[in-house]
Amino acid sequence: MNGAVRRGPARGPGRLACAAAVLLAALWLWPAPPAIAHPHTWIDVVVVFETNPDDAVTAMEQTWIIDPTYSRYLHDDAMQQFEGATPEEKLANLGAEILDNLGEYHWYTEVHADDQGIAVRPEGPPELVMRDGRIRFRFRLTLAQPLDPRRQTLRYAVYDPTYFIEVLHEPATPPRLELSTGPCRLDILKPRPDPAIVARALALDYNQTGEADLGRHFAETVTAQCD
Repeated sequence: MNGAVRRGPARGPGRLACAAAVLLAALWLWPAPPAIAHPHTWIDVVVVFETNPDDAVTAMEQTWIIDPTYSRYLHDDAMQQFEGATPEEKLANLGAEILDNLGEYHWYTEVHADDQGIAVRPEGPPELVMRDGRIRFRFRLTLAQPLDPRRQTLRYAVYDPTYFIEVLHEPATPPRLELSTGPCRLDILKPRPDPAIVARALALDYNQTGEADLGRHFAETVTAQCD
């Protein structure tokens, strides 16, 4: 599984970030040097785009499937620290906090129409559940302006700029954009970071941050082609 969620003393998506301190105790017990390098957490992401009656893209739904170790910490933390009459309510409150804290990082999401960046914002409550030992965090982002995927090239990336968390698409569930005429083709371009950048990431300790936007070098970029 590949993907991640970041946390540091002054930066990181809040509760997701707090888990790093607990994970560190386990990481130090691992003999392999990469265990204390970036990234520390992994997320498999599933992306589904929404369209309006004119086939313009208006929103994207993301589901983050978090690695088992981090999932267990987040679940246990929610049960101990969050209000709620049921486990489901506690997890829902955790999800709301995570979504709010991710705003500082633009929800790890970049969307472009040709070369123009399109702002996104969350709409509606997120969903956070524990299933098969992994947290699934689902939320919806609306685009600031509709995007015509037939006339404009839709391109996006989902990544943690600090690279504390690695985010890659879930292999069995590719991103999806469907128009009234049928599905578009979404091509995932795998990252090919410079070896020097890889070495710098591997040299970072858990509480260190690299150059600005380090995670961009390790991000998958997806481009849509619609007929």
